[in-house]
Amino acid sequence: MTRNLPDHHRLLLNALNNPASVVEYKIPDWELLLRLVRRVKLLGFLAAELERRDLLDKIPVRAANQLRSGLIRAKKLQQLAHWELNRIASALKDTPVPMIVLKGAAYALAKLPSAEGRYFVDLDIMVPKESLDQVEALLLKKGWRHRDISAYDERYYRAWSHEIPALIHRERETEIDIHHTIAPVTSRVKIDTCHLFDDAMTPSHTNYKILCPVDMVLHCAVNLFQNNELADDLRDLLDLHGSLAVFGNEDPGFWRKLIERANQLCLGKPLFYGIQFSRLVFQTPVPGNVENELNEKPSIFSRSIMHFLVPPALFPLHPDKPSKYARLARFLLYLRSHWIRMPLHLLLPHLAYKCYLMVVPGKTVAKELGR
Repeated sequence: MTRNLPDHHRLLLNALNNPASVVEYKIPDWELLLRLVRRVKLLGFLAAELERRDLLDKIPVRAANQLRSGLIRAKKLQQLAHWELNRIASALKDTPVPMIVLKGAAYALAKLPSAEGRYFVDLDIMVPKESLDQVEALLLKKGWRHRDISAYDERYYRAWSHEIPALIHRERETEIDIHHTIAPVTSRVKIDTCHLFDDAMTPSHTNYKILCPVDMVLHCAVNLFQNNELADDLRDLLDLHGSLAVFGNEDPGFWRKLIERANQLCLGKPLFYGIQFSRLVFQTPVPGNVENELNEKPSIFSRSIMHFLVPPALFPLHPDKPSKYARLARFLLYLRSHWIRMPLHLLLPHLAYKCYLMVVPGKTVAKELGR
């Protein structure tokens, strides 16, 4: 993999796959590396990896100081996220509604390596769809509020998305994304979330529910290859790699359970891509060709196209010399992400609306509309 990568991608990947190698980096290498890890939100993660290996004192002082600063910031954000999770649980304590913690906070609760040094921008939770109104009303009563968004965005979330508009606390300004499933309701993927809630687990020393290992992996794969556009999403692939490596090592039957669950939930295609690219980029220890046991797999043609498009999109653009090929890959994956998430009769008006926002003076595209 590294032989086919541009120099700046190789610089970043070597630092992530083999942190000890950075002691050989020169000042120009560090200047570029720090810009790249910030772009993909991995500054704190790299700092944690180097700190654990006692390498921060063996690299240039200015680089070490920036990494230490990034790690301090990551720890502070994690502290705030855990407190916010505590406040959410307190607000919902008198309701029988089951709540599952997702994504970064869930990785931290599960003590996965990818959670170390992670920047927590918001909190993601999932509740049953029939309980959404109740949960939303309770949180609004307890001090959270919605951002000001357009009527179109409001309708997008309520009718088509897998989550409601984000909630922001009035005082703490922390953000919550409340999901009712793990893929947009308009996508071709239809997931029975009852399975996710039935098999959710409570990590030791916590009172919170998280997805079971196989569902956590599947959610990560879906988030990457079904919900997102893949631009600068290297951190998500690193999450997937870390989860596969840990769970596969802890449980000899993990891979069989993972394949069976993917087949049960019809999530073979995103898992196939997740395994393939995790193995390709991070050399994830995956037994044999386990992904070939999936009932649903992308065609050979689709795999070939993705093989050329995904790596240049996942890795950050060079900050001074962005590649035109990488920009094209990102644009094509952007179109793909819309195509697999929305039927044509919704997609065409949606894209037309987004184009209108981009060209009409005074109009802006809300952050939440990056879909």
